[in-house]
Amino acid sequence: MSRKKKEEEHENHERWLVSYADFITLLFAFFVVMYSISSVNEGKYKVLSQTLVAAFTGQPTTPQPIRVGPPGADAHRLVDLPPLPQPTSLVPVPDAKKPPKGPRDAGDPVQAQLEQVAQTLRQRLAPQIGDGQINVRMTGQGIVIDIHDSLLFASGDATLSGGAQALLLQIADVLTALPYQIQVNGYTDDKPISNAQFASNWQLSAMRAVTVVQMLIEQHVVPGQLVAAGYGQYHPVASNATAQGRAANRRVSIVVVSPEASAQSPNSNSGNPS
Repeated sequence: MSRKKKEEEHENHERWLVSYADFITLLFAFFVVMYSISSVNEGKYKVLSQTLVAAFTGQPTTPQPIRVGPPGADAHRLVDLPPLPQPTSLVPVPDAKKPPKGPRDAGDPVQAQLEQVAQTLRQRLAPQIGDGQINVRMTGQGIVIDIHDSLLFASGDATLSGGAQALLLQIADVLTALPYQIQVNGYTDDKPISNAQFASNWQLSAMRAVTVVQMLIEQHVVPGQLVAAGYGQYHPVASNATAQGRAANRRVSIVVVSPEASAQSPNSNSGNPS
């Protein structure tokens, strides 16, 4: 009997601390939730809510990706991307089927200068032009000066004649003031050649072009602007069936290349009218 009374006297009267601790824990969780709700960061709120749910339910969860954007946004996108900027202007793409801008397009200062140079050359070379031995023309590539080979070289030779140097001096005097590329092209007829100097028309046409380039350099044309090319008999301007046609095909063309044509096709055959 005394033993029972002794156990009742030692009964634990501090059990209320357990309930109080639970209450404090819940109150702390409540204030944490209130603090998180007061923040405008929606992402942190969602992460916190998912963590609390996992803590109280005992079920581990995987945080869901945070979507940014107004309600009703595309559900398949995690992040709404800003719209692509719309172009304010379009740059026209050159059409390969269209020929390059013509030399007489109004308002182009480069073409106006080339026209003036062509007119100056026609005036200086008027006697040879009148005889049909020189032709100065404007093309989409620039100024083309076709010179009959008889004015420059003996038959089958690549050494300039005495009259050729005086002729090229008149041309070089105009070209020295230009900042554009100058291409010298050599052409022959289809009559085969085989002598001690040249084994083919390729060699003859190329050497004639180089000889003219060397003469222009001596007359102070900038070497970096000059190009020499030999085309042999493969770019005729007339039929090789007649003597007159073969004579027209034997020529040297000095081409002042337009900057626009040089940018579009720097390796083009500028002196070929076809």
